[in-house]
Amino acid sequence: MSVVLVDTSAWIAFFRGDRAAKQRIDPLLEADAVAVCGPVYAELVSGAPMPAQLRALAEHLRGLEWLDPADAIWDRIASTRFALARAGKQAAVLDLFIALTAADHGAELLTRDRDFLDIAEFLPLHVTRF
Repeated sequence: MSVVLVDTSAWIAFFRGDRAAKQRIDPLLEADAVAVCGPVYAELVSGAPMPAQLRALAEHLRGLEWLDPADAIWDRIASTRFALARAGKQAAVLDLFIALTAADHGAELLTRDRDFLDIAEFLPLHVTRF
């Protein structure tokens, strides 16, 4: 099984006990096929309700495969965002960071966020949205 970068939206659904999210993410965790990147880590950890949960979540996420961005990520974010805008579409900078990182590593992106479908029209990115 190849690695899957789980987006913040999917993790939030998972931690809230969403059945569809658990059905998708639990097998990936069991297969050790889940990856994380900086923006997803920061978004999730910063949303912890208490310091103890922050520490536990940070430790759990640091135990997953970490995908680092490729060189020139900011130039590539800017050019992709430019192309999207010219096509009448918008994308958040952090979403582009996540998408480009997944694409660079050949990782599937698991998300609940529809915006990644628009981004995938401009990148070699496999998005699974549920």
